[in-house]
Amino acid sequence: LAQAPSAFSTGIDRNNTLPPAAMTEPAEKKARTEGYALNVNAAVDKEWEAKSFREIAAAPVEAMQGIGPKGKEQLEKFKITTVRDLADWKYFKIAQSIAILAPKETAGERHAETQLNINKAMDKAHETKSLTEILALPPSALQGLAGWVDAALGELGITSISKLAEYKYAHWAQSICTLADYEAADFSSK
Repeated sequence: LAQAPSAFSTGIDRNNTLPPAAMTEPAEKKARTEGYALNVNAAVDKEWEAKSFREIAAAPVEAMQGIGPKGKEQLEKFKITTVRDLADWKYFKIAQSIAILAPKETAGERHAETQLNINKAMDKAHETKSLTEILALPPSALQGLAGWVDAALGELGITSISKLAEYKYAHWAQSICTLADYEAADFSSK
């Protein structure tokens, strides 16, 4: 006698049961990463190399390769604890903007009616200086930074507004946070 086909072999579910393969949890959909070469390994510590831009942006500032306990301690004095905090640090942004525009300044050719000023960024004693002159000033020349910051930032190699504008960790942080806004968690192109 031929044996009657079982419910599993026919795909018919007579007993409201599922075949063993269907009873297992669905495998989590794995993001397609094959073929991608993009990485920021030289900017982040080893443990952060496989993380997303968004995860790195939210990470402690010491996730940046080269920021150790000393750097972390100095940055904490400015309430910078995450990579995003460093990217958004207003004093870095001010210094960066001054440094970008300084080469576009024409010495001695300010028009009489020009309204340009950065008085809300500079201490009163430095409001009338050129952008080029401002770059040579210590960070404490920025409005809101007291004299003690020069020593604290000096520990990080930042001895002038120009050096603050060049602070590579802030540049890396800013770039990571910008790219995080364009990252697709599902690897879609939309």
